[in-house]
Amino acid sequence: MPAAAKYQALWTEDELIPYPREDWLADGFPEAALPEGDEVPLDVEVVYTAFLQGGIGLYDTIGLGTDDGSVDLRLIVIGAVEDDKNLLYALHPDSGDIVQLDQANPRDVQAVNSNYRCFVEFLYHFQQFVNADEGKQGRADRATALREILIRIDPNAFASGAWWPLVFDQLTA
Repeated sequence: MPAAAKYQALWTEDELIPYPREDWLADGFPEAALPEGDEVPLDVEVVYTAFLQGGIGLYDTIGLGTDDGSVDLRLIVIGAVEDDKNLLYALHPDSGDIVQLDQANPRDVQAVNSNYRCFVEFLYHFQQFVNADEGKQGRADRATALREILIRIDPNAFASGAWWPLVFDQLTA
C-alpha cells in the first residue's frame, strides 16, 4: 500500500493537513526526502502536533542567530511536541534533516530524523502503537518491537543524543 493511502486509512480527512510539497520540490527539496502524498498528520498523541502556540506558524521559516547577531541557520517549522509546544520540530532545508529545538533555549538543537519522509513514517507507526495501547502491562515489550521497526526505517534517529531514544526510554521504563 502506498504511504499516502495508508496514512489516509489511519488518519481521517480531518486529522490530516496539507504540506507545501510542490513548493518545496520547486525549491529543490529531493522528492525522496518528502512524505508521499500531499498530507501529513495534525496530531499524534504525546509526540507531535501541528497546533503551535505563540507567534510561530506551521511551515514558517525561523533563523537561529550567532553571538554577533547574524543568522547562522534557517529552519522550517513542521510542528511541535504535543506535551511541550516549546519544543519545535523543524526541517533543515539544506540537509533535509528533522531537528528539534527548544524555543526557551534555541541553541539546544537535537537530531530527530534523517528527513521529513522518515519523520512522518515514524509518526504513522507511533500512532498505530498508541491506538493499540492497552495500558502499562505489555507496553515495554511493544515499545521494544516498535523501536526495531523504526530503526530499520531510519537508524540515524537512534544515534547517541537523538530525540527518539528519549521517547523510548520513557516507554520501556
